[in-house]
Amino acid sequence: MSWELTQAAIQNCHRCETEAIPYLHVPTNEKRRPPWEPLRPVRMFFVSVSPPWGGAYFWDESQRDAVRDGLFAALRKPLGVKVTTCLQFRDLGLFLTPAVKCPSSKNDKDHQPSRMAIRYCSCFLYDELLAAAPERILALGRVPFESVCNMFGIDAPKDVVQFRKRVSWVRLGKKEVPLIGTYFAGNNRHRGFSAIVEDIGRLLELSPRNVDV
Repeated sequence: MSWELTQAAIQNCHRCETEAIPYLHVPTNEKRRPPWEPLRPVRMFFVSVSPPWGGAYFWDESQRDAVRDGLFAALRKPLGVKVTTCLQFRDLGLFLTPAVKCPSSKNDKDHQPSRMAIRYCSCFLYDELLAAAPERILALGRVPFESVCNMFGIDAPKDVVQFRKRVSWVRLGKKEVPLIGTYFAGNNRHRGFSAIVEDIGRLLELSPRNVDV
């Protein structure tokens, strides 16, 4: 499925609303989405948790976003360039989408998405990955990493300390690409910041490999 068709399918999905999935809030207006398509093949595809419940959003530069600030800062050393805008981020061959496509909240605060929401959105994330043709995948935090691993049938550790040391190879089309997980870029940034930088650099050293059909 093309990128545009996948985004249209995400926009038209109301399954979690119909089934009253806990914490999940399907927007009444247009869902948040990247303003541009990825430049294929994407050099590194980042997977975050879900769009925030109100407030800042990674791709919306009208407001400051903690995930964007943390990720841009973490990219400086591995890339050798200062990333300052989302368009530059995209043009460098980088991209990011959330594992869950609608906000998840409790008591007007962001809340970890339910397993059903993660499961229902996995088909959209997979289609995005196919359309973006990434050379590498980096999951930002436990929930995104668990979501991607479940999608590819990987039995992985649940603790960031363990799973960030592991590299899995997943098939997308005619290639196998490296997948790893690291800390969430928007929380406890200083405690896990050096690890995020290290993991980005380590992943960039790996290259996709062709798969015999």
